[in-house]
Formats: sequence, C-alpha cells, structure tokens
Amino acid sequence: MKLVLGLGNIGKDYEGTRHNIGFMCLDTWAKKHNLTFRSNQLYYFIQYKNASLIKPKTFMNRSGLALKEASLKWNCSEALIIYDDIELPLASLRVRTGGGDGGHNGIKSLLEIFPPENLKRIRIGIGRSEENPRDYVLDKFTQEELSALMPAIELACDFIDIYIDKDFYAVLDAYSIWKKTFSVNNVHGNDSPKEK
Repeated sequence: MKLVLGLGNIGKDYEGTRHNIGFMCLDTWAKKHNLTFRSNQLYYFIQYKNASLIKPKTFMNRSGLALKEASLKWNCSEALIIYDDIELPLASLRVRTGGGDGGHNGIKSLLEIFPPENLKRIRIGIGRSEENPRDYVLDKFTQEELSALMPAIELACDFIDIYIDKDFYAVLDAYSIWKKTFSVNNVHGNDSPKEK
C-alpha cells in the first residue's frame, strides 16, 4: 500500500488558504476520479487501487500523528507529500526526495515519524510577501492566484497518478521530462506550469 498525504488545516476558516494547497490538490484529484473522502479520527482518506490518500485532521503542526497511524495501519514506510512552499514563486512546482523541513511545521512533524529519504515531496510555490510569514500562509488566495495555481495543481494530480500506478522514480522521470520541455519555453525563470 502507498500513502499520499496532502498537508493543510481542517475547517472552513482555512479553506482556500495558502497553507492548504496540499488539501486543494487532493480535493482536485478526488474530483477528477469522482471519489469521495471517508473519515476516521485522525484523517480523511480515500482508498484507491494500491494507495491511501490522506488529509490529516490534526492541524498542520501535528500532521505526523496522521502519518504514524496510517503508516502502521497500511504497513507503509514511505509517503508522497504535497504541500506549500513559501520559498518558491507562486504556481511553481518542484519534485524531490529527502531534505529538511525548510521551516514548514507540517514537514517538521512528518520528519518525527519518517526519515527524510522516506518522504517523497511535491512542493507547490505560494510566493513570498512582506507581511509576517505566519499570517501570510493563513491568508486566502485571491481569485487571480487560484487561476494561476490550477496548472500546477493539475500537474501534481498527474504525478499522484503516476506514483500510484508506478513509483516515485517514475514521478521523477515525468518531472524531468516536463522540466526539460518547460525550460525550452520558459522566459521567466521559475518552474511554473502556466508558462509551459
């Protein structure tokens, strides 16, 4: 069984906020596949093929609790994580494995459960602001920002499907091909699918 986690905060107040882009990706993926999340004490989940897709109910800084329970339940030792990255330009996307938490409390919590090399990552850029980062990530996206983000979210959904059907190496291959194709046409210097 494979695990896919989208990071975010539960509740109406957090819907559409920058910190919730992981949830937004999984919601978009679920809609694409016409699937509905079920619920248990620690997370919302969908079981699909050989994978469980999870949205923790624990709030961002305790996401590791959901990962721990799910990994024990389904006997998993790695997970694909989709989350926001304030260090990346808005709507850019990066795929990698390993690394530190980068100041992200959700990743920090996950690293208490799994070693870095067992966290496979899809990071989606939310850009920076002059305001306090803690406030900024909890602000809602503007409609213009949401429109700019959709290609990155859809690409992340494609990578989720590749991960489920194949493995993370296949995701890295697909990302490499996309990046090479993208770089030919990129004139702004960030990895944004909208500029493909």
